[in-house]
Amino acid sequence: MTERIYRIFVVGFITALFAGILIWWLFRNQAKDFTENVPGMDNRPELIPRPETVVIGEFFSSMAAFDEPAPGSWPRFRGSDFDNISKDPTPLADSWGPGGPPLLWHASLGEGYAGAAVHNGRVYILDYNERTKADMLRCFSLETGTELWRRWYYVDMKRNHGYSRTIPAVTDEYVVTLGPRSHVMCVDAVSGDLIWSVDLESEYSIPGVHRGGITPDFYAGQCPLIDNGVAVIAPGGTSLMIGIECSTGKILWETPNPHQIRMSHCSVMPMTIHGRKMYVYHGVGGVSGVAADGPDTGRILWSTTEWGPAIVAASPLFLGDNQLIVFGAYGAGGARITVNREGSGYSVSVTEQHKSAEGISSDQQTPILLGEHIWCLMPENSAELRRQLACFHKSDILVPVWTSGRENRYGRGLGPYIVSGDKMYLLDDDANLYLFRLDGKSAVELARHHILDGIEAWGPLAIAGNRLIMRDARNLVCLDIGIQN
Repeated sequence: MTERIYRIFVVGFITALFAGILIWWLFRNQAKDFTENVPGMDNRPELIPRPETVVIGEFFSSMAAFDEPAPGSWPRFRGSDFDNISKDPTPLADSWGPGGPPLLWHASLGEGYAGAAVHNGRVYILDYNERTKADMLRCFSLETGTELWRRWYYVDMKRNHGYSRTIPAVTDEYVVTLGPRSHVMCVDAVSGDLIWSVDLESEYSIPGVHRGGITPDFYAGQCPLIDNGVAVIAPGGTSLMIGIECSTGKILWETPNPHQIRMSHCSVMPMTIHGRKMYVYHGVGGVSGVAADGPDTGRILWSTTEWGPAIVAASPLFLGDNQLIVFGAYGAGGARITVNREGSGYSVSVTEQHKSAEGISSDQQTPILLGEHIWCLMPENSAELRRQLACFHKSDILVPVWTSGRENRYGRGLGPYIVSGDKMYLLDDDANLYLFRLDGKSAVELARHHILDGIEAWGPLAIAGNRLIMRDARNLVCLDIGIQN
């Protein structure tokens, strides 16, 4: 018994001795090699507390003087005529050399999918700086890519599949933006001076109502509209739509929202139906037409909740006469809406609808109407047509008249496309650019080139003169698509 106690004592003593040596070595002998953790020594930015109150457009940074003008204009989402067709007469190349269309300039961006607007030699893009937590409008020279200025403000956001998604609206005098958290800002188009701002969340949210806020999932995707000096925005909260005087920031009219239609990723589209100009908006929960001129501007002319997918991104497409097509994402498909004139008023009906696997559909980009035909990049959930470029006659939105075929699929069916003359430019998710010649109801591929090692190249394209402006998740690129000497 005594021997057993002795062995336990010896083992315990040795264990305690080694434990003591280890503790001494860790906390005494090596303490001299440790360095106090000082902010900035690990190359990370110092964390600066940000105020909870957002002051829209609070800061301005002048980067460089305007260098030289370049021709061409793409002043808003889908261009001057809202059809995604460039009318610029500049001759464009039918083919590219081995190096593809020449790269004129490049700029790095924060993660997002916001496309560019171009006007008077300047390129405007809404960006989010992840390091400084700042939402910013950046202005570049179209000719050289030099950044001229940026107007910005702090707003703390968590990454939600990227940040910025909207395209500014630009005129000779004004630029209007709608930020990821539904902050609207109007600045001078040349100087960048702040003119006014509106926080849609604080002004138009519906209190005490489930999901009564403004900003949709994945942040705002609505591109603002400037029409005759009035900024037209669809908050989709206490007011379906509003008109703001650009020169003063005065709210000129507010449209009631009886069906509590919420903001979607769609943009307001001007249309003339039965001779009446109206703003058509496809929100979450319904589609509406709002008077765009006359003494009743801002009044709802017609509205339907018969078609109301949970997520919508592609904007309504006017087919002429009294018909339009609307789209729903993630398998919802599409629908044809007919607006009829009844006396002094209007009636509206959904005359046909289908799932994505059954007819024309779009998860993200708005299709293009060319004459009697609709061009569309079909989404992933379109059965045999998935990820194909397809052409439909507007009288039949179920059966295409032409497709690119199984052997020609483009990314995940989410990339942008744009038309100039008889040419179409299509960008897939991985920043491969394709050039097609359109011939009525069919297309022939002329060229293709891998522009950059990018990801999620979803931002809408812009054409100005001989320049094509494109982006992926983190890069803004300007290409020369003109005829090379």
